[in-house]
Amino acid sequence: MDFKKFISLLFVFLFATATVVLAGNNTRNVYSVYSDNFNGTHYGAVSSDEDAVEFQLWANQSMYGETKTDTPAEGKSYSKLTNGAPDIPHSIWKYGGGGFASINTGRSVNMSGYYGGELKFYARSTNSNIVNLRVGIKAGSDEIMVPLSSLGFSANGQWQEISFPLTSSTDSRITESKLASTGYLFFFNLPEANYVEGEYIELDNIRWIKSSGAEFSVVRKKVSDNSEVSDQTAPISFSEDTFGQGWVVADQYLELDVDGDFSSNNWKVRFYSNNTSTTTAGLYNDTIDDVLPMAWKISCSTLPYVYTDYDAQSNPFQNKNTLQIGENKSEAGEFFGLYDAGKVEFLQDEGVKWLYPWFFVKANGDTSDASVIWQNISGNPSQSGCHTFENTDAGGVVHEYYDALTNFYERKPKLFLACDTRKAKAVKYTTSFVINLSYE
Repeated sequence: MDFKKFISLLFVFLFATATVVLAGNNTRNVYSVYSDNFNGTHYGAVSSDEDAVEFQLWANQSMYGETKTDTPAEGKSYSKLTNGAPDIPHSIWKYGGGGFASINTGRSVNMSGYYGGELKFYARSTNSNIVNLRVGIKAGSDEIMVPLSSLGFSANGQWQEISFPLTSSTDSRITESKLASTGYLFFFNLPEANYVEGEYIELDNIRWIKSSGAEFSVVRKKVSDNSEVSDQTAPISFSEDTFGQGWVVADQYLELDVDGDFSSNNWKVRFYSNNTSTTTAGLYNDTIDDVLPMAWKISCSTLPYVYTDYDAQSNPFQNKNTLQIGENKSEAGEFFGLYDAGKVEFLQDEGVKWLYPWFFVKANGDTSDASVIWQNISGNPSQSGCHTFENTDAGGVVHEYYDALTNFYERKPKLFLACDTRKAKAVKYTTSFVINLSYE
């Protein structure tokens, strides 16, 4: 199965204004509990936030958790839970348990819209006793769990996708009214009889799903204040006062969101010019020979990033993104590609050069991965997401860069656009561009 959704954009020199309001997460088709790509729960948020959650391991229970990044089922990381907490005396060991709990007012979140859907997640282990781990939810006062073995899980050391149907057929206590007061969005425990020190369970991509539909949205926002533009069909624009100023960033950027339970974890989003030429990409006038070069940059942060003293201590290299663009050339004048000029200048004392590159927009006929702006490759974290991203610049040089999340519970990459206004003439330039999500 191959799902594709296209959004074409017209680029001209215009302005856009005003804002609209986004719908809340409770309207989502897929609601993330633990995921690198899907949106839903908010970690570290204030307790009054409807989507605020925390991960809990019950007191005096002998299980401890780690975040791992070597071979995730989805995205960049997964969670590993191991029996035998090192700081708990053996005399009070019992069994492992805990979950992802709502911390909003009333300690519950309304998940009634997901009745009839599924709680899905990936699990992996090589330990035979782990098949008895009981998983489920806490709705109202009811702890509703079933053994992993009853959901088809086997301890074969491979990632397996598990489905827990959110219907009364799974447990008569699962009702639409009970789900309106869900405290634990994912709940688990291991009976004492099956507890063995050192055994583990690995979990990834935990999410609630309303249906099997897939959605991909693109929202236009203003660089100046990150608000939505009032007319989402209006052209992306460049300010007239930037004419002839060199590489200039557009007045708006595109915020991307994936909201669908794909048939496979392997998916990718491409951005390219719909020019019929296989080589020409950019803004152009009446003739294809008159082209303004276009570039893009994907970011998990809104830019330019506001640098703080705290960042200097905890994250000295990652969070210095700007919207300044430089050209990387050799002493002989050979052009190699674009980079974040503001970040390079800031990090010059550390001897770091050419960080956070920008990439040239590719034409419709370019079938290389140079047009991929966001992707998830199952089991290959180095090729997943926009957090670490690899691409090839115009000179054939492969770059990999890292973009730290500033608001880590909003997994919505931002696509910034730029053009070289030094090559612009006093005319109106227009081009159709395509953003395409595909998976099989």
